[in-house]
Formats: sequence, structure tokens, C-alpha cells
Amino acid sequence: MGLGVTAIDLEEPSSNTKGKRQCSTSSGTHPHKRKMGEKDGIAASLDKMANSFNRMVEKMDGKVDDEDIQEVLREAALIPDLSRQQWAKAIKWLADDPKQLAIVKALPIHQKTDYVLTHLGE
Repeated sequence: MGLGVTAIDLEEPSSNTKGKRQCSTSSGTHPHKRKMGEKDGIAASLDKMANSFNRMVEKMDGKVDDEDIQEVLREAALIPDLSRQQWAKAIKWLADDPKQLAIVKALPIHQKTDYVLTHLGE
């Protein structure tokens, strides 16, 4: 009887030890995968920040995107009844403030003139 109890006691601790080793091994590799994912996420975030910073520097340097200029000119051409001077002011205002450009683009044509003239102080 004593031998049977001893054999059971020896088997249980060794199976528990194996279970713990397997858990620690699998959990040991999991943080490594997580760290690699974190590094990739950090690298992607830094890349986005660098691109954003570069765009900001370009704007501060006065570099202008031709596509943005064409968009402002197309929209200003849709504003009826502006004098040449008002048209020139409107172009500058729309180019300087992308939010205002978006608003003017969204307005029906018959409301564009009043909106622009109100904001130009005319």
C-alpha cells in the first residue's frame, strides 16, 4: 500500500512541474510576440508623425501644392458676381483657410457670393 501511495505522489508533482514548465514556456514566447507588435506599432506611429511633420514644414516653407491651388481656383470660378478685386481676395481667403474652402464648396451656387462677401467684409 505504501508503495502505491508513493508512486502516485511522485507522478503528480512531476506532471505539475511539466504543466508549469509548459505554461512558462508558452507565456515566455507570448510577451516576445507582443513586444514585436509594440515595436511595429511604435515604428508606424513614428512614421506617421514624421510624415505629418514634413507636410507642416513644407507649408511653413511656403511650398504650395498645385492641386490645392487648382481646387481654390475652380471653386472661386463658381462664385458669381464678384468684381476682380473681390475675386482676388476670395482666392487668398479660400487658400489660407481650408475650412472656409470646404464650406464654400458645400454651399449652393446662389449662396456662395453672399457668404464670401460677408467674410471678406464687403
